[in-house]
Amino acid sequence: MLAEELLRTGGGTTTDTSQKPSSGRERVQSEALRQELEGAKRQIGALKSEKSQIEAEANNQRNLSVKLESDLKSLSEAYNSIEQANYRLDAEVKALRQGGSVPYPDVETIKAQAKEEAEKDSEAELNDLLVCLGQEQTKVEKLSTRLTELGKDVDTLLQGIGDDTAIPDDDDEDEDDEE
Repeated sequence: MLAEELLRTGGGTTTDTSQKPSSGRERVQSEALRQELEGAKRQIGALKSEKSQIEAEANNQRNLSVKLESDLKSLSEAYNSIEQANYRLDAEVKALRQGGSVPYPDVETIKAQAKEEAEKDSEAELNDLLVCLGQEQTKVEKLSTRLTELGKDVDTLLQGIGDDTAIPDDDDEDEDDEE
């Protein structure tokens, strides 16, 4: 529309000097219309650029939407699979409780058996330690006797041995048990 008005008023750019606007007023009007036309062209360019950006953003959002739909579908399928497995396991549990082919395990009996085995293992280890301690005591007695025969003072020699590896007092153990 602006271009038509510009042509009608004679604001076209031609090299022919015979078509020049005759008055100053027409020239001013022509120049104003030319500036409006340039402004409109810039606005059109900006709008086209903005349109391209909006279309690119819409395309990105569309792609993201497709990806999210795919992820949601995968999650839905996984959830359905879990639901089916849960239903099947519930049915198996009900069958076992109602006297199915596999007897329902007695958890308390299993715990008692495990505790018994652990106590037996601990007792065997304790016996082994007591045997080792007895052997060491025999060695100490033999060495003490031999040192006495050689004229050495055994008590002085044994003083301070094992102080750095002393067993904690029973009082400390009681405090730990209370905590």
